[in-house]
Amino acid sequence: MRPMRKTGLLFTALLALALVCPAFQADAAGYEALLPLLVDLPGWEAEPADGADASAEGMRAVTVYRTYESGDRRFEVNLLVGLQAGMTWMPDYKDGYRMETPGGLPEGKKIAGFLVFYMFERESNSWGIVVQVQDGAATPDTAAVFAISFEGLPLEEALKTAQRFSWPKVKELGGKLK
Repeated sequence: MRPMRKTGLLFTALLALALVCPAFQADAAGYEALLPLLVDLPGWEAEPADGADASAEGMRAVTVYRTYESGDRRFEVNLLVGLQAGMTWMPDYKDGYRMETPGGLPEGKKIAGFLVFYMFERESNSWGIVVQVQDGAATPDTAAVFAISFEGLPLEEALKTAQRFSWPKVKELGGKLK
């Protein structure tokens, strides 16, 4: 497996921060309603979805995650609601953004009515996808994003796989968490 480039490392570091920061490892039940949204994928193996709710008065911080594997392919899904969703979604992720290079492609576009930003490295068939499920500009506690990293999949397959998770249902449930 080839080492990741700087932008891939940055994306991975942001995801790792959201998952391993002690504040996000609190034991609470607010995330349980979101666990069923990380569905089984045919042809992939995965442990059960897990999550954490580190919400405090005036601040929502909910994370659910699941890792899928199929041979040399890997697909990691993180659903972030609240504070970390706002930290993951950058203001520069806009519809129509595109910067093609010989090594990869960062692009922002609408898919199924949702704003999606992805970074892709052609040589290794890896990197990440961020789906803005709920904009948190006006109310940060309701912000929600899917942050997905993948390895060994062509970009189109990774985007199709990402759409197997119900983005509309996440949008609906995100605002109803305890």
